[in-house]
Amino acid sequence: MPTALLVGAFGQRNPGDDALGEAFRAALPGWRTVMATGAPGGAARDGGRLAVDSGSPAAVLGALRHSDALVVGGGTVFKTLHRGSGRRPLSLLTKAVALTAAARALGKPRAMVGVGAGVLESSMSRRLARTLVHQTDLLVLRDEESAEVLAEAGAPTPFRIGADAGWTLMDAPAAPDSQAAGPIVVALSFLAGGPELPARLAAALAPLVEDGHDVRLQPWQLLDRGLDDLSLARAVNDHLPAPLEILDPPANLAAARDSFASASLVLGLRFHSLVAAGAAGTRFVALAHEPKLAGLARRLGQVAVSVSEPSDALTRAVRHQLRRPGPSQEAVASQIAAAEESMDLLRVLLAAGGSDDPRAEIEGLPLRSAA
Repeated sequence: MPTALLVGAFGQRNPGDDALGEAFRAALPGWRTVMATGAPGGAARDGGRLAVDSGSPAAVLGALRHSDALVVGGGTVFKTLHRGSGRRPLSLLTKAVALTAAARALGKPRAMVGVGAGVLESSMSRRLARTLVHQTDLLVLRDEESAEVLAEAGAPTPFRIGADAGWTLMDAPAAPDSQAAGPIVVALSFLAGGPELPARLAAALAPLVEDGHDVRLQPWQLLDRGLDDLSLARAVNDHLPAPLEILDPPANLAAARDSFASASLVLGLRFHSLVAAGAAGTRFVALAHEPKLAGLARRLGQVAVSVSEPSDALTRAVRHQLRRPGPSQEAVASQIAAAEESMDLLRVLLAAGGSDDPRAEIEGLPLRSAA
């Protein structure tokens, strides 16, 4: 059985990123997958699956040598890291370039599927992004916004545009309930801003509480130390006259979808919270601190508010969206189909061993310009 080294933001206690690992493993039934993860022990105990420590370059390179292909499994790879990540701004891009270069030198097929682009602030970040595109046999982007970012960085066009791999774990909602009277759930991300974020969120949420809405805060990522979503929730409460209920993080993407089905609205700072809301047929407002959130809101006919807009703009958007329907079954089904077509294309590449151009084999996901 051939082996694929699967790399991504796995094992960081983020249900959205971990869903991507699950999606790619399910998409490659004829392959043994070795996951590069921040929690290799936990992954290895999960059904005996193979894992390697993503924090050890030697371990990852050793796994690559013994693998038949390299797969970058979703996530926003083309970006400058947020200062709250605790990592150097260009470390993600630098590691991705180094790993794909090593795979290329070893003659391994290289695929990046369902990936996205965020902020590329410097000339070096844009240069690294261009290099990464050139070193990849198959690149399927998550959305049109990512294509625009890469085109502006000087990467060669056109691109294939699919959807986030997490959609392959979802079903279209059977009967979206546009009249749900449940709580407003705020899916938090400490990466959505700087020190001003708690006060800005509190200022946007306070009028909704005064309107009589049941507003609840939901952390998505908990870390062992430093800033995380739980500390953000507590900081938001510090700015409010009465604290809001803080929910437990969702166990996984399916659990988030199921819990959102009874919500009246999801205010999403996490991209995969929007995927879960869409799969539940629940209306949402995206706080767009990265292009991917605005892109998914556009695709699902929902509202996005830029993180640079004032707090009252977010309040108005929530009030407006509470009078509108959630994502349609057709819009959700189109995302699921695009994600599945992305996986089809990946399987074609791996079956060919990287020697043939898979572009002629799949009629879905045609090459498209960034415009």
